[in-house]
Amino acid sequence: MKKITVALATVLTATSILSACSSGAGNTENGTNNAGSGATTKDEKVTLKFWYPGTDEILMGAVKELIAKFEQGHPDIHVEPTFIPWADYFQKLTVAYSGGLQPDVHGLGFGQLISTVNQGKYLNLTPYIQEAKWAGEKDFFPDILEAGQYEGGQYGLLLPEIRPLVWRKDFFKEAGLDPESPPKTFDEIFEFADKLKVVENGQTVRGGIDIQTSNGEQSYLSLLLLLGEDFYDAEGNPTFDSPASVGLVQKMVDLYKSGAIIPSSQQQLNGTPFQNSLAALTFTSAQGAAELRKTVGEENIGWALPPEGPEGKRTALMLGTFLTAAQKTKHPQAAWEFIQFWFEGASVLEFTTKTGAIPPLQSLKDDYTKLGPAYAAAFEALNDARGYGASGNWAINVKYLRLALEESYNGIRPVEEALKANAELAREEIAGQ
Repeated sequence: MKKITVALATVLTATSILSACSSGAGNTENGTNNAGSGATTKDEKVTLKFWYPGTDEILMGAVKELIAKFEQGHPDIHVEPTFIPWADYFQKLTVAYSGGLQPDVHGLGFGQLISTVNQGKYLNLTPYIQEAKWAGEKDFFPDILEAGQYEGGQYGLLLPEIRPLVWRKDFFKEAGLDPESPPKTFDEIFEFADKLKVVENGQTVRGGIDIQTSNGEQSYLSLLLLLGEDFYDAEGNPTFDSPASVGLVQKMVDLYKSGAIIPSSQQQLNGTPFQNSLAALTFTSAQGAAELRKTVGEENIGWALPPEGPEGKRTALMLGTFLTAAQKTKHPQAAWEFIQFWFEGASVLEFTTKTGAIPPLQSLKDDYTKLGPAYAAAFEALNDARGYGASGNWAINVKYLRLALEESYNGIRPVEEALKANAELAREEIAGQ
């Protein structure tokens, strides 16, 4: 079964399937790599070309520090980093792979890996994990380890980003709600959102909940997971026209019409309404609310697991960044050693603490959760987290889901008609591939 289980970093959208330069990757003699091949000797200096998405100063600094420590312990390996903005990253990477100039090791957004893992680009890490008897394999949260698996192979290791429920305690007080008591059920999310909205002279000046109305599949999926559903099935066929999905989108549209949602896009550069103090509730990561916590104070931000859905589901959306290696790298053993070092306890704890990702190792619970309530909620959510399933049809499904959501919000079509019509278009495009 083709599987990448999920359940956020920052994910990338279908229209952001992104372009690049560089690399030292090449073919081995027979075009395949086995554990141990490409291993270095003490007399041989290897250079690994490494690409990572993101150009934030904190992120780049954390990566460079990790590389420096790796090179200290591996004097025969030099890692040459290249940082590329998220908006350009996948397109540049795709061009590099097409020209045989791919980096040896690189990051990939959640949607990027799961939609291309079937193309034979990436190195299967399983033989290297087995040969190293890597202890981290058993320490990983099982769902997070499985997120990088496909047809029995391990093609990436995830630095997860989890979307628990986050709320503004000060806004709750203003609305007469208990600031220590967030929504506890699926229906209460919508009830609270309506109570928390602020409307002046017929205009919404603060939304009750931050749900993106453009490129909004992440907000939608955070809610759909609580209903125990996904927007496409294991074969990659669209399911976003199911009765549960239709009912959910109708509730979202009703909130929007009531003024409880401020129009926004998950890709807007100036941040989401919640990040700009223009919404009282949201599903976001510790990293996503980092700047807000600085400006309004940690005491005004609440964190909790997602509320229970009708069947008791509290599944959190998981996104994040995978580390993977090129299948055609000349240095597979060195590439694995670099990835393995990144996910060692001390390394991954330091990196995630600085960057806002979450360490995927169960043994790091105490070290990570003591950093604060945001970290504790996110780490707890790792126990029940999902994201996108592995499918070459991911981009098609996201494209038509976005269209359906935007048509629904803007009143171009009734909700059920918008979802069913676009799901049918997705099925036709998938069948025509």
